[in-house]
Amino acid sequence: MTRRLPLRGDELPEVLVPPPGPKSRAAARRLRRAEGAAIWGAVASPIVWSRARGSVVEDLDGNRYIDVTSGFGAATLGHAAPEVARAVSAQARRLAQGLGDLHPHVAREKLVRKLSSLGGGLSRVLVTGTGSEAVELALKTAALATGRRRIVAFEGGYHGQSGAALEVTRFPPSPELLKPAGPARAIPIPFPDPRRCSARTPCEACDLSCLERGWERVVAPELRGSDPPGAVIVEPIQGRAGVIVPPPAFLPRLSALARDAGMLVIWDEILTGGGRTGPFWAWERSGLAAEPDLMTAGKGIGGGVAIGALFGKPKIMEVWSRHVSASGESPYASTFYAHPLACAGTLAALERLTSAEIASSREAIERTLLDVPPPPGFRIRAIGAMAAIEPEDKNRSLFLPLLRHGVIAIPGGISSAVVSLYPAFTITPHQLAHAIDVMTQCAVQDEARHSG
Repeated sequence: MTRRLPLRGDELPEVLVPPPGPKSRAAARRLRRAEGAAIWGAVASPIVWSRARGSVVEDLDGNRYIDVTSGFGAATLGHAAPEVARAVSAQARRLAQGLGDLHPHVAREKLVRKLSSLGGGLSRVLVTGTGSEAVELALKTAALATGRRRIVAFEGGYHGQSGAALEVTRFPPSPELLKPAGPARAIPIPFPDPRRCSARTPCEACDLSCLERGWERVVAPELRGSDPPGAVIVEPIQGRAGVIVPPPAFLPRLSALARDAGMLVIWDEILTGGGRTGPFWAWERSGLAAEPDLMTAGKGIGGGVAIGALFGKPKIMEVWSRHVSASGESPYASTFYAHPLACAGTLAALERLTSAEIASSREAIERTLLDVPPPPGFRIRAIGAMAAIEPEDKNRSLFLPLLRHGVIAIPGGISSAVVSLYPAFTITPHQLAHAIDVMTQCAVQDEARHSG
């Protein structure tokens, strides 16, 4: 057997066999026979990852790819980030499991204090295992604080796949049987989307008329009803819908409308937080007028470990203290609350994510993405270290051509035709330039095929 060389993390793609290769196909078949269908989509034979480092992924067949997704935006420091790996390994030798809500541990205390310092006015923190769980906690906290269960949400919004989080998720739609019986929790209104703007105005000239109309026609009557909404939840930039960037005035205006109605404001920063858009939190791009009451985070703040968090203003977060059970148990509990390994990895990741080195790298990524000329038949939009390439014809897709040329991207948008990019902040300029060249070439070839 040939000994594989270690991955450095800065390599370019090398495709030895057309993906998915025979070893990936065989492993996928074995997996599909044993795994539940809920996690499987239309791609019956995906590539099966074997190892990864930095922005490089290698599959079972020895093909090497550039990953411009950073694992759904979670591996912000690249796959197998050394500082995160060292911290998790050291923690595993000290303490690998705590006792949930009953007794805290040192790594939990350090992480919560660190997160609190990054939250600004949202200085109270609850740690979760996933972003979806953080959204659940946000919705529960808002309901306890306002006495109202209903939530204003946005078309195209994605907030998770569990319980109440699924109720406020508008895309992708969930099966009808999974929707709650009785009155819906979510009150959906349009998200400012320059691609579908009825006024056809450029984003910078947007007057937010869609928001104003949605609030007046949909939310205002509900506020006068018997079951009014108590909060609004939104992604500052919609990710799953295809990197949809609203105008800078959107968050401040939404905040003003909600607070005038006595509602709480929840920003879902699970994808955009941790510096993905430039500042550590995306809402900061719009100034203090956009500061929320509650905020969810996850994905990138952990540098690849499974973590989520709910941030909130002290008065709102303390509402839980009124719901301690008669036995004295905490009103919220989880076996893996603030899991020691996740806490240690996240602490190490945050140390580097807040460094000048990473800020400089992220700014360079943004400049590169903003300078990409759109290929014929495609649109490009970028903000910070996230971007999207969207075909004008929604029946076209670049994902298989990109994979065959050694680039892993994420499908996005309502039709899944959008190529979404969430590169690691540590991707090398050479790797990013190569990935962009491949995307441009694939787009040009695709346009030639369809126009010819």
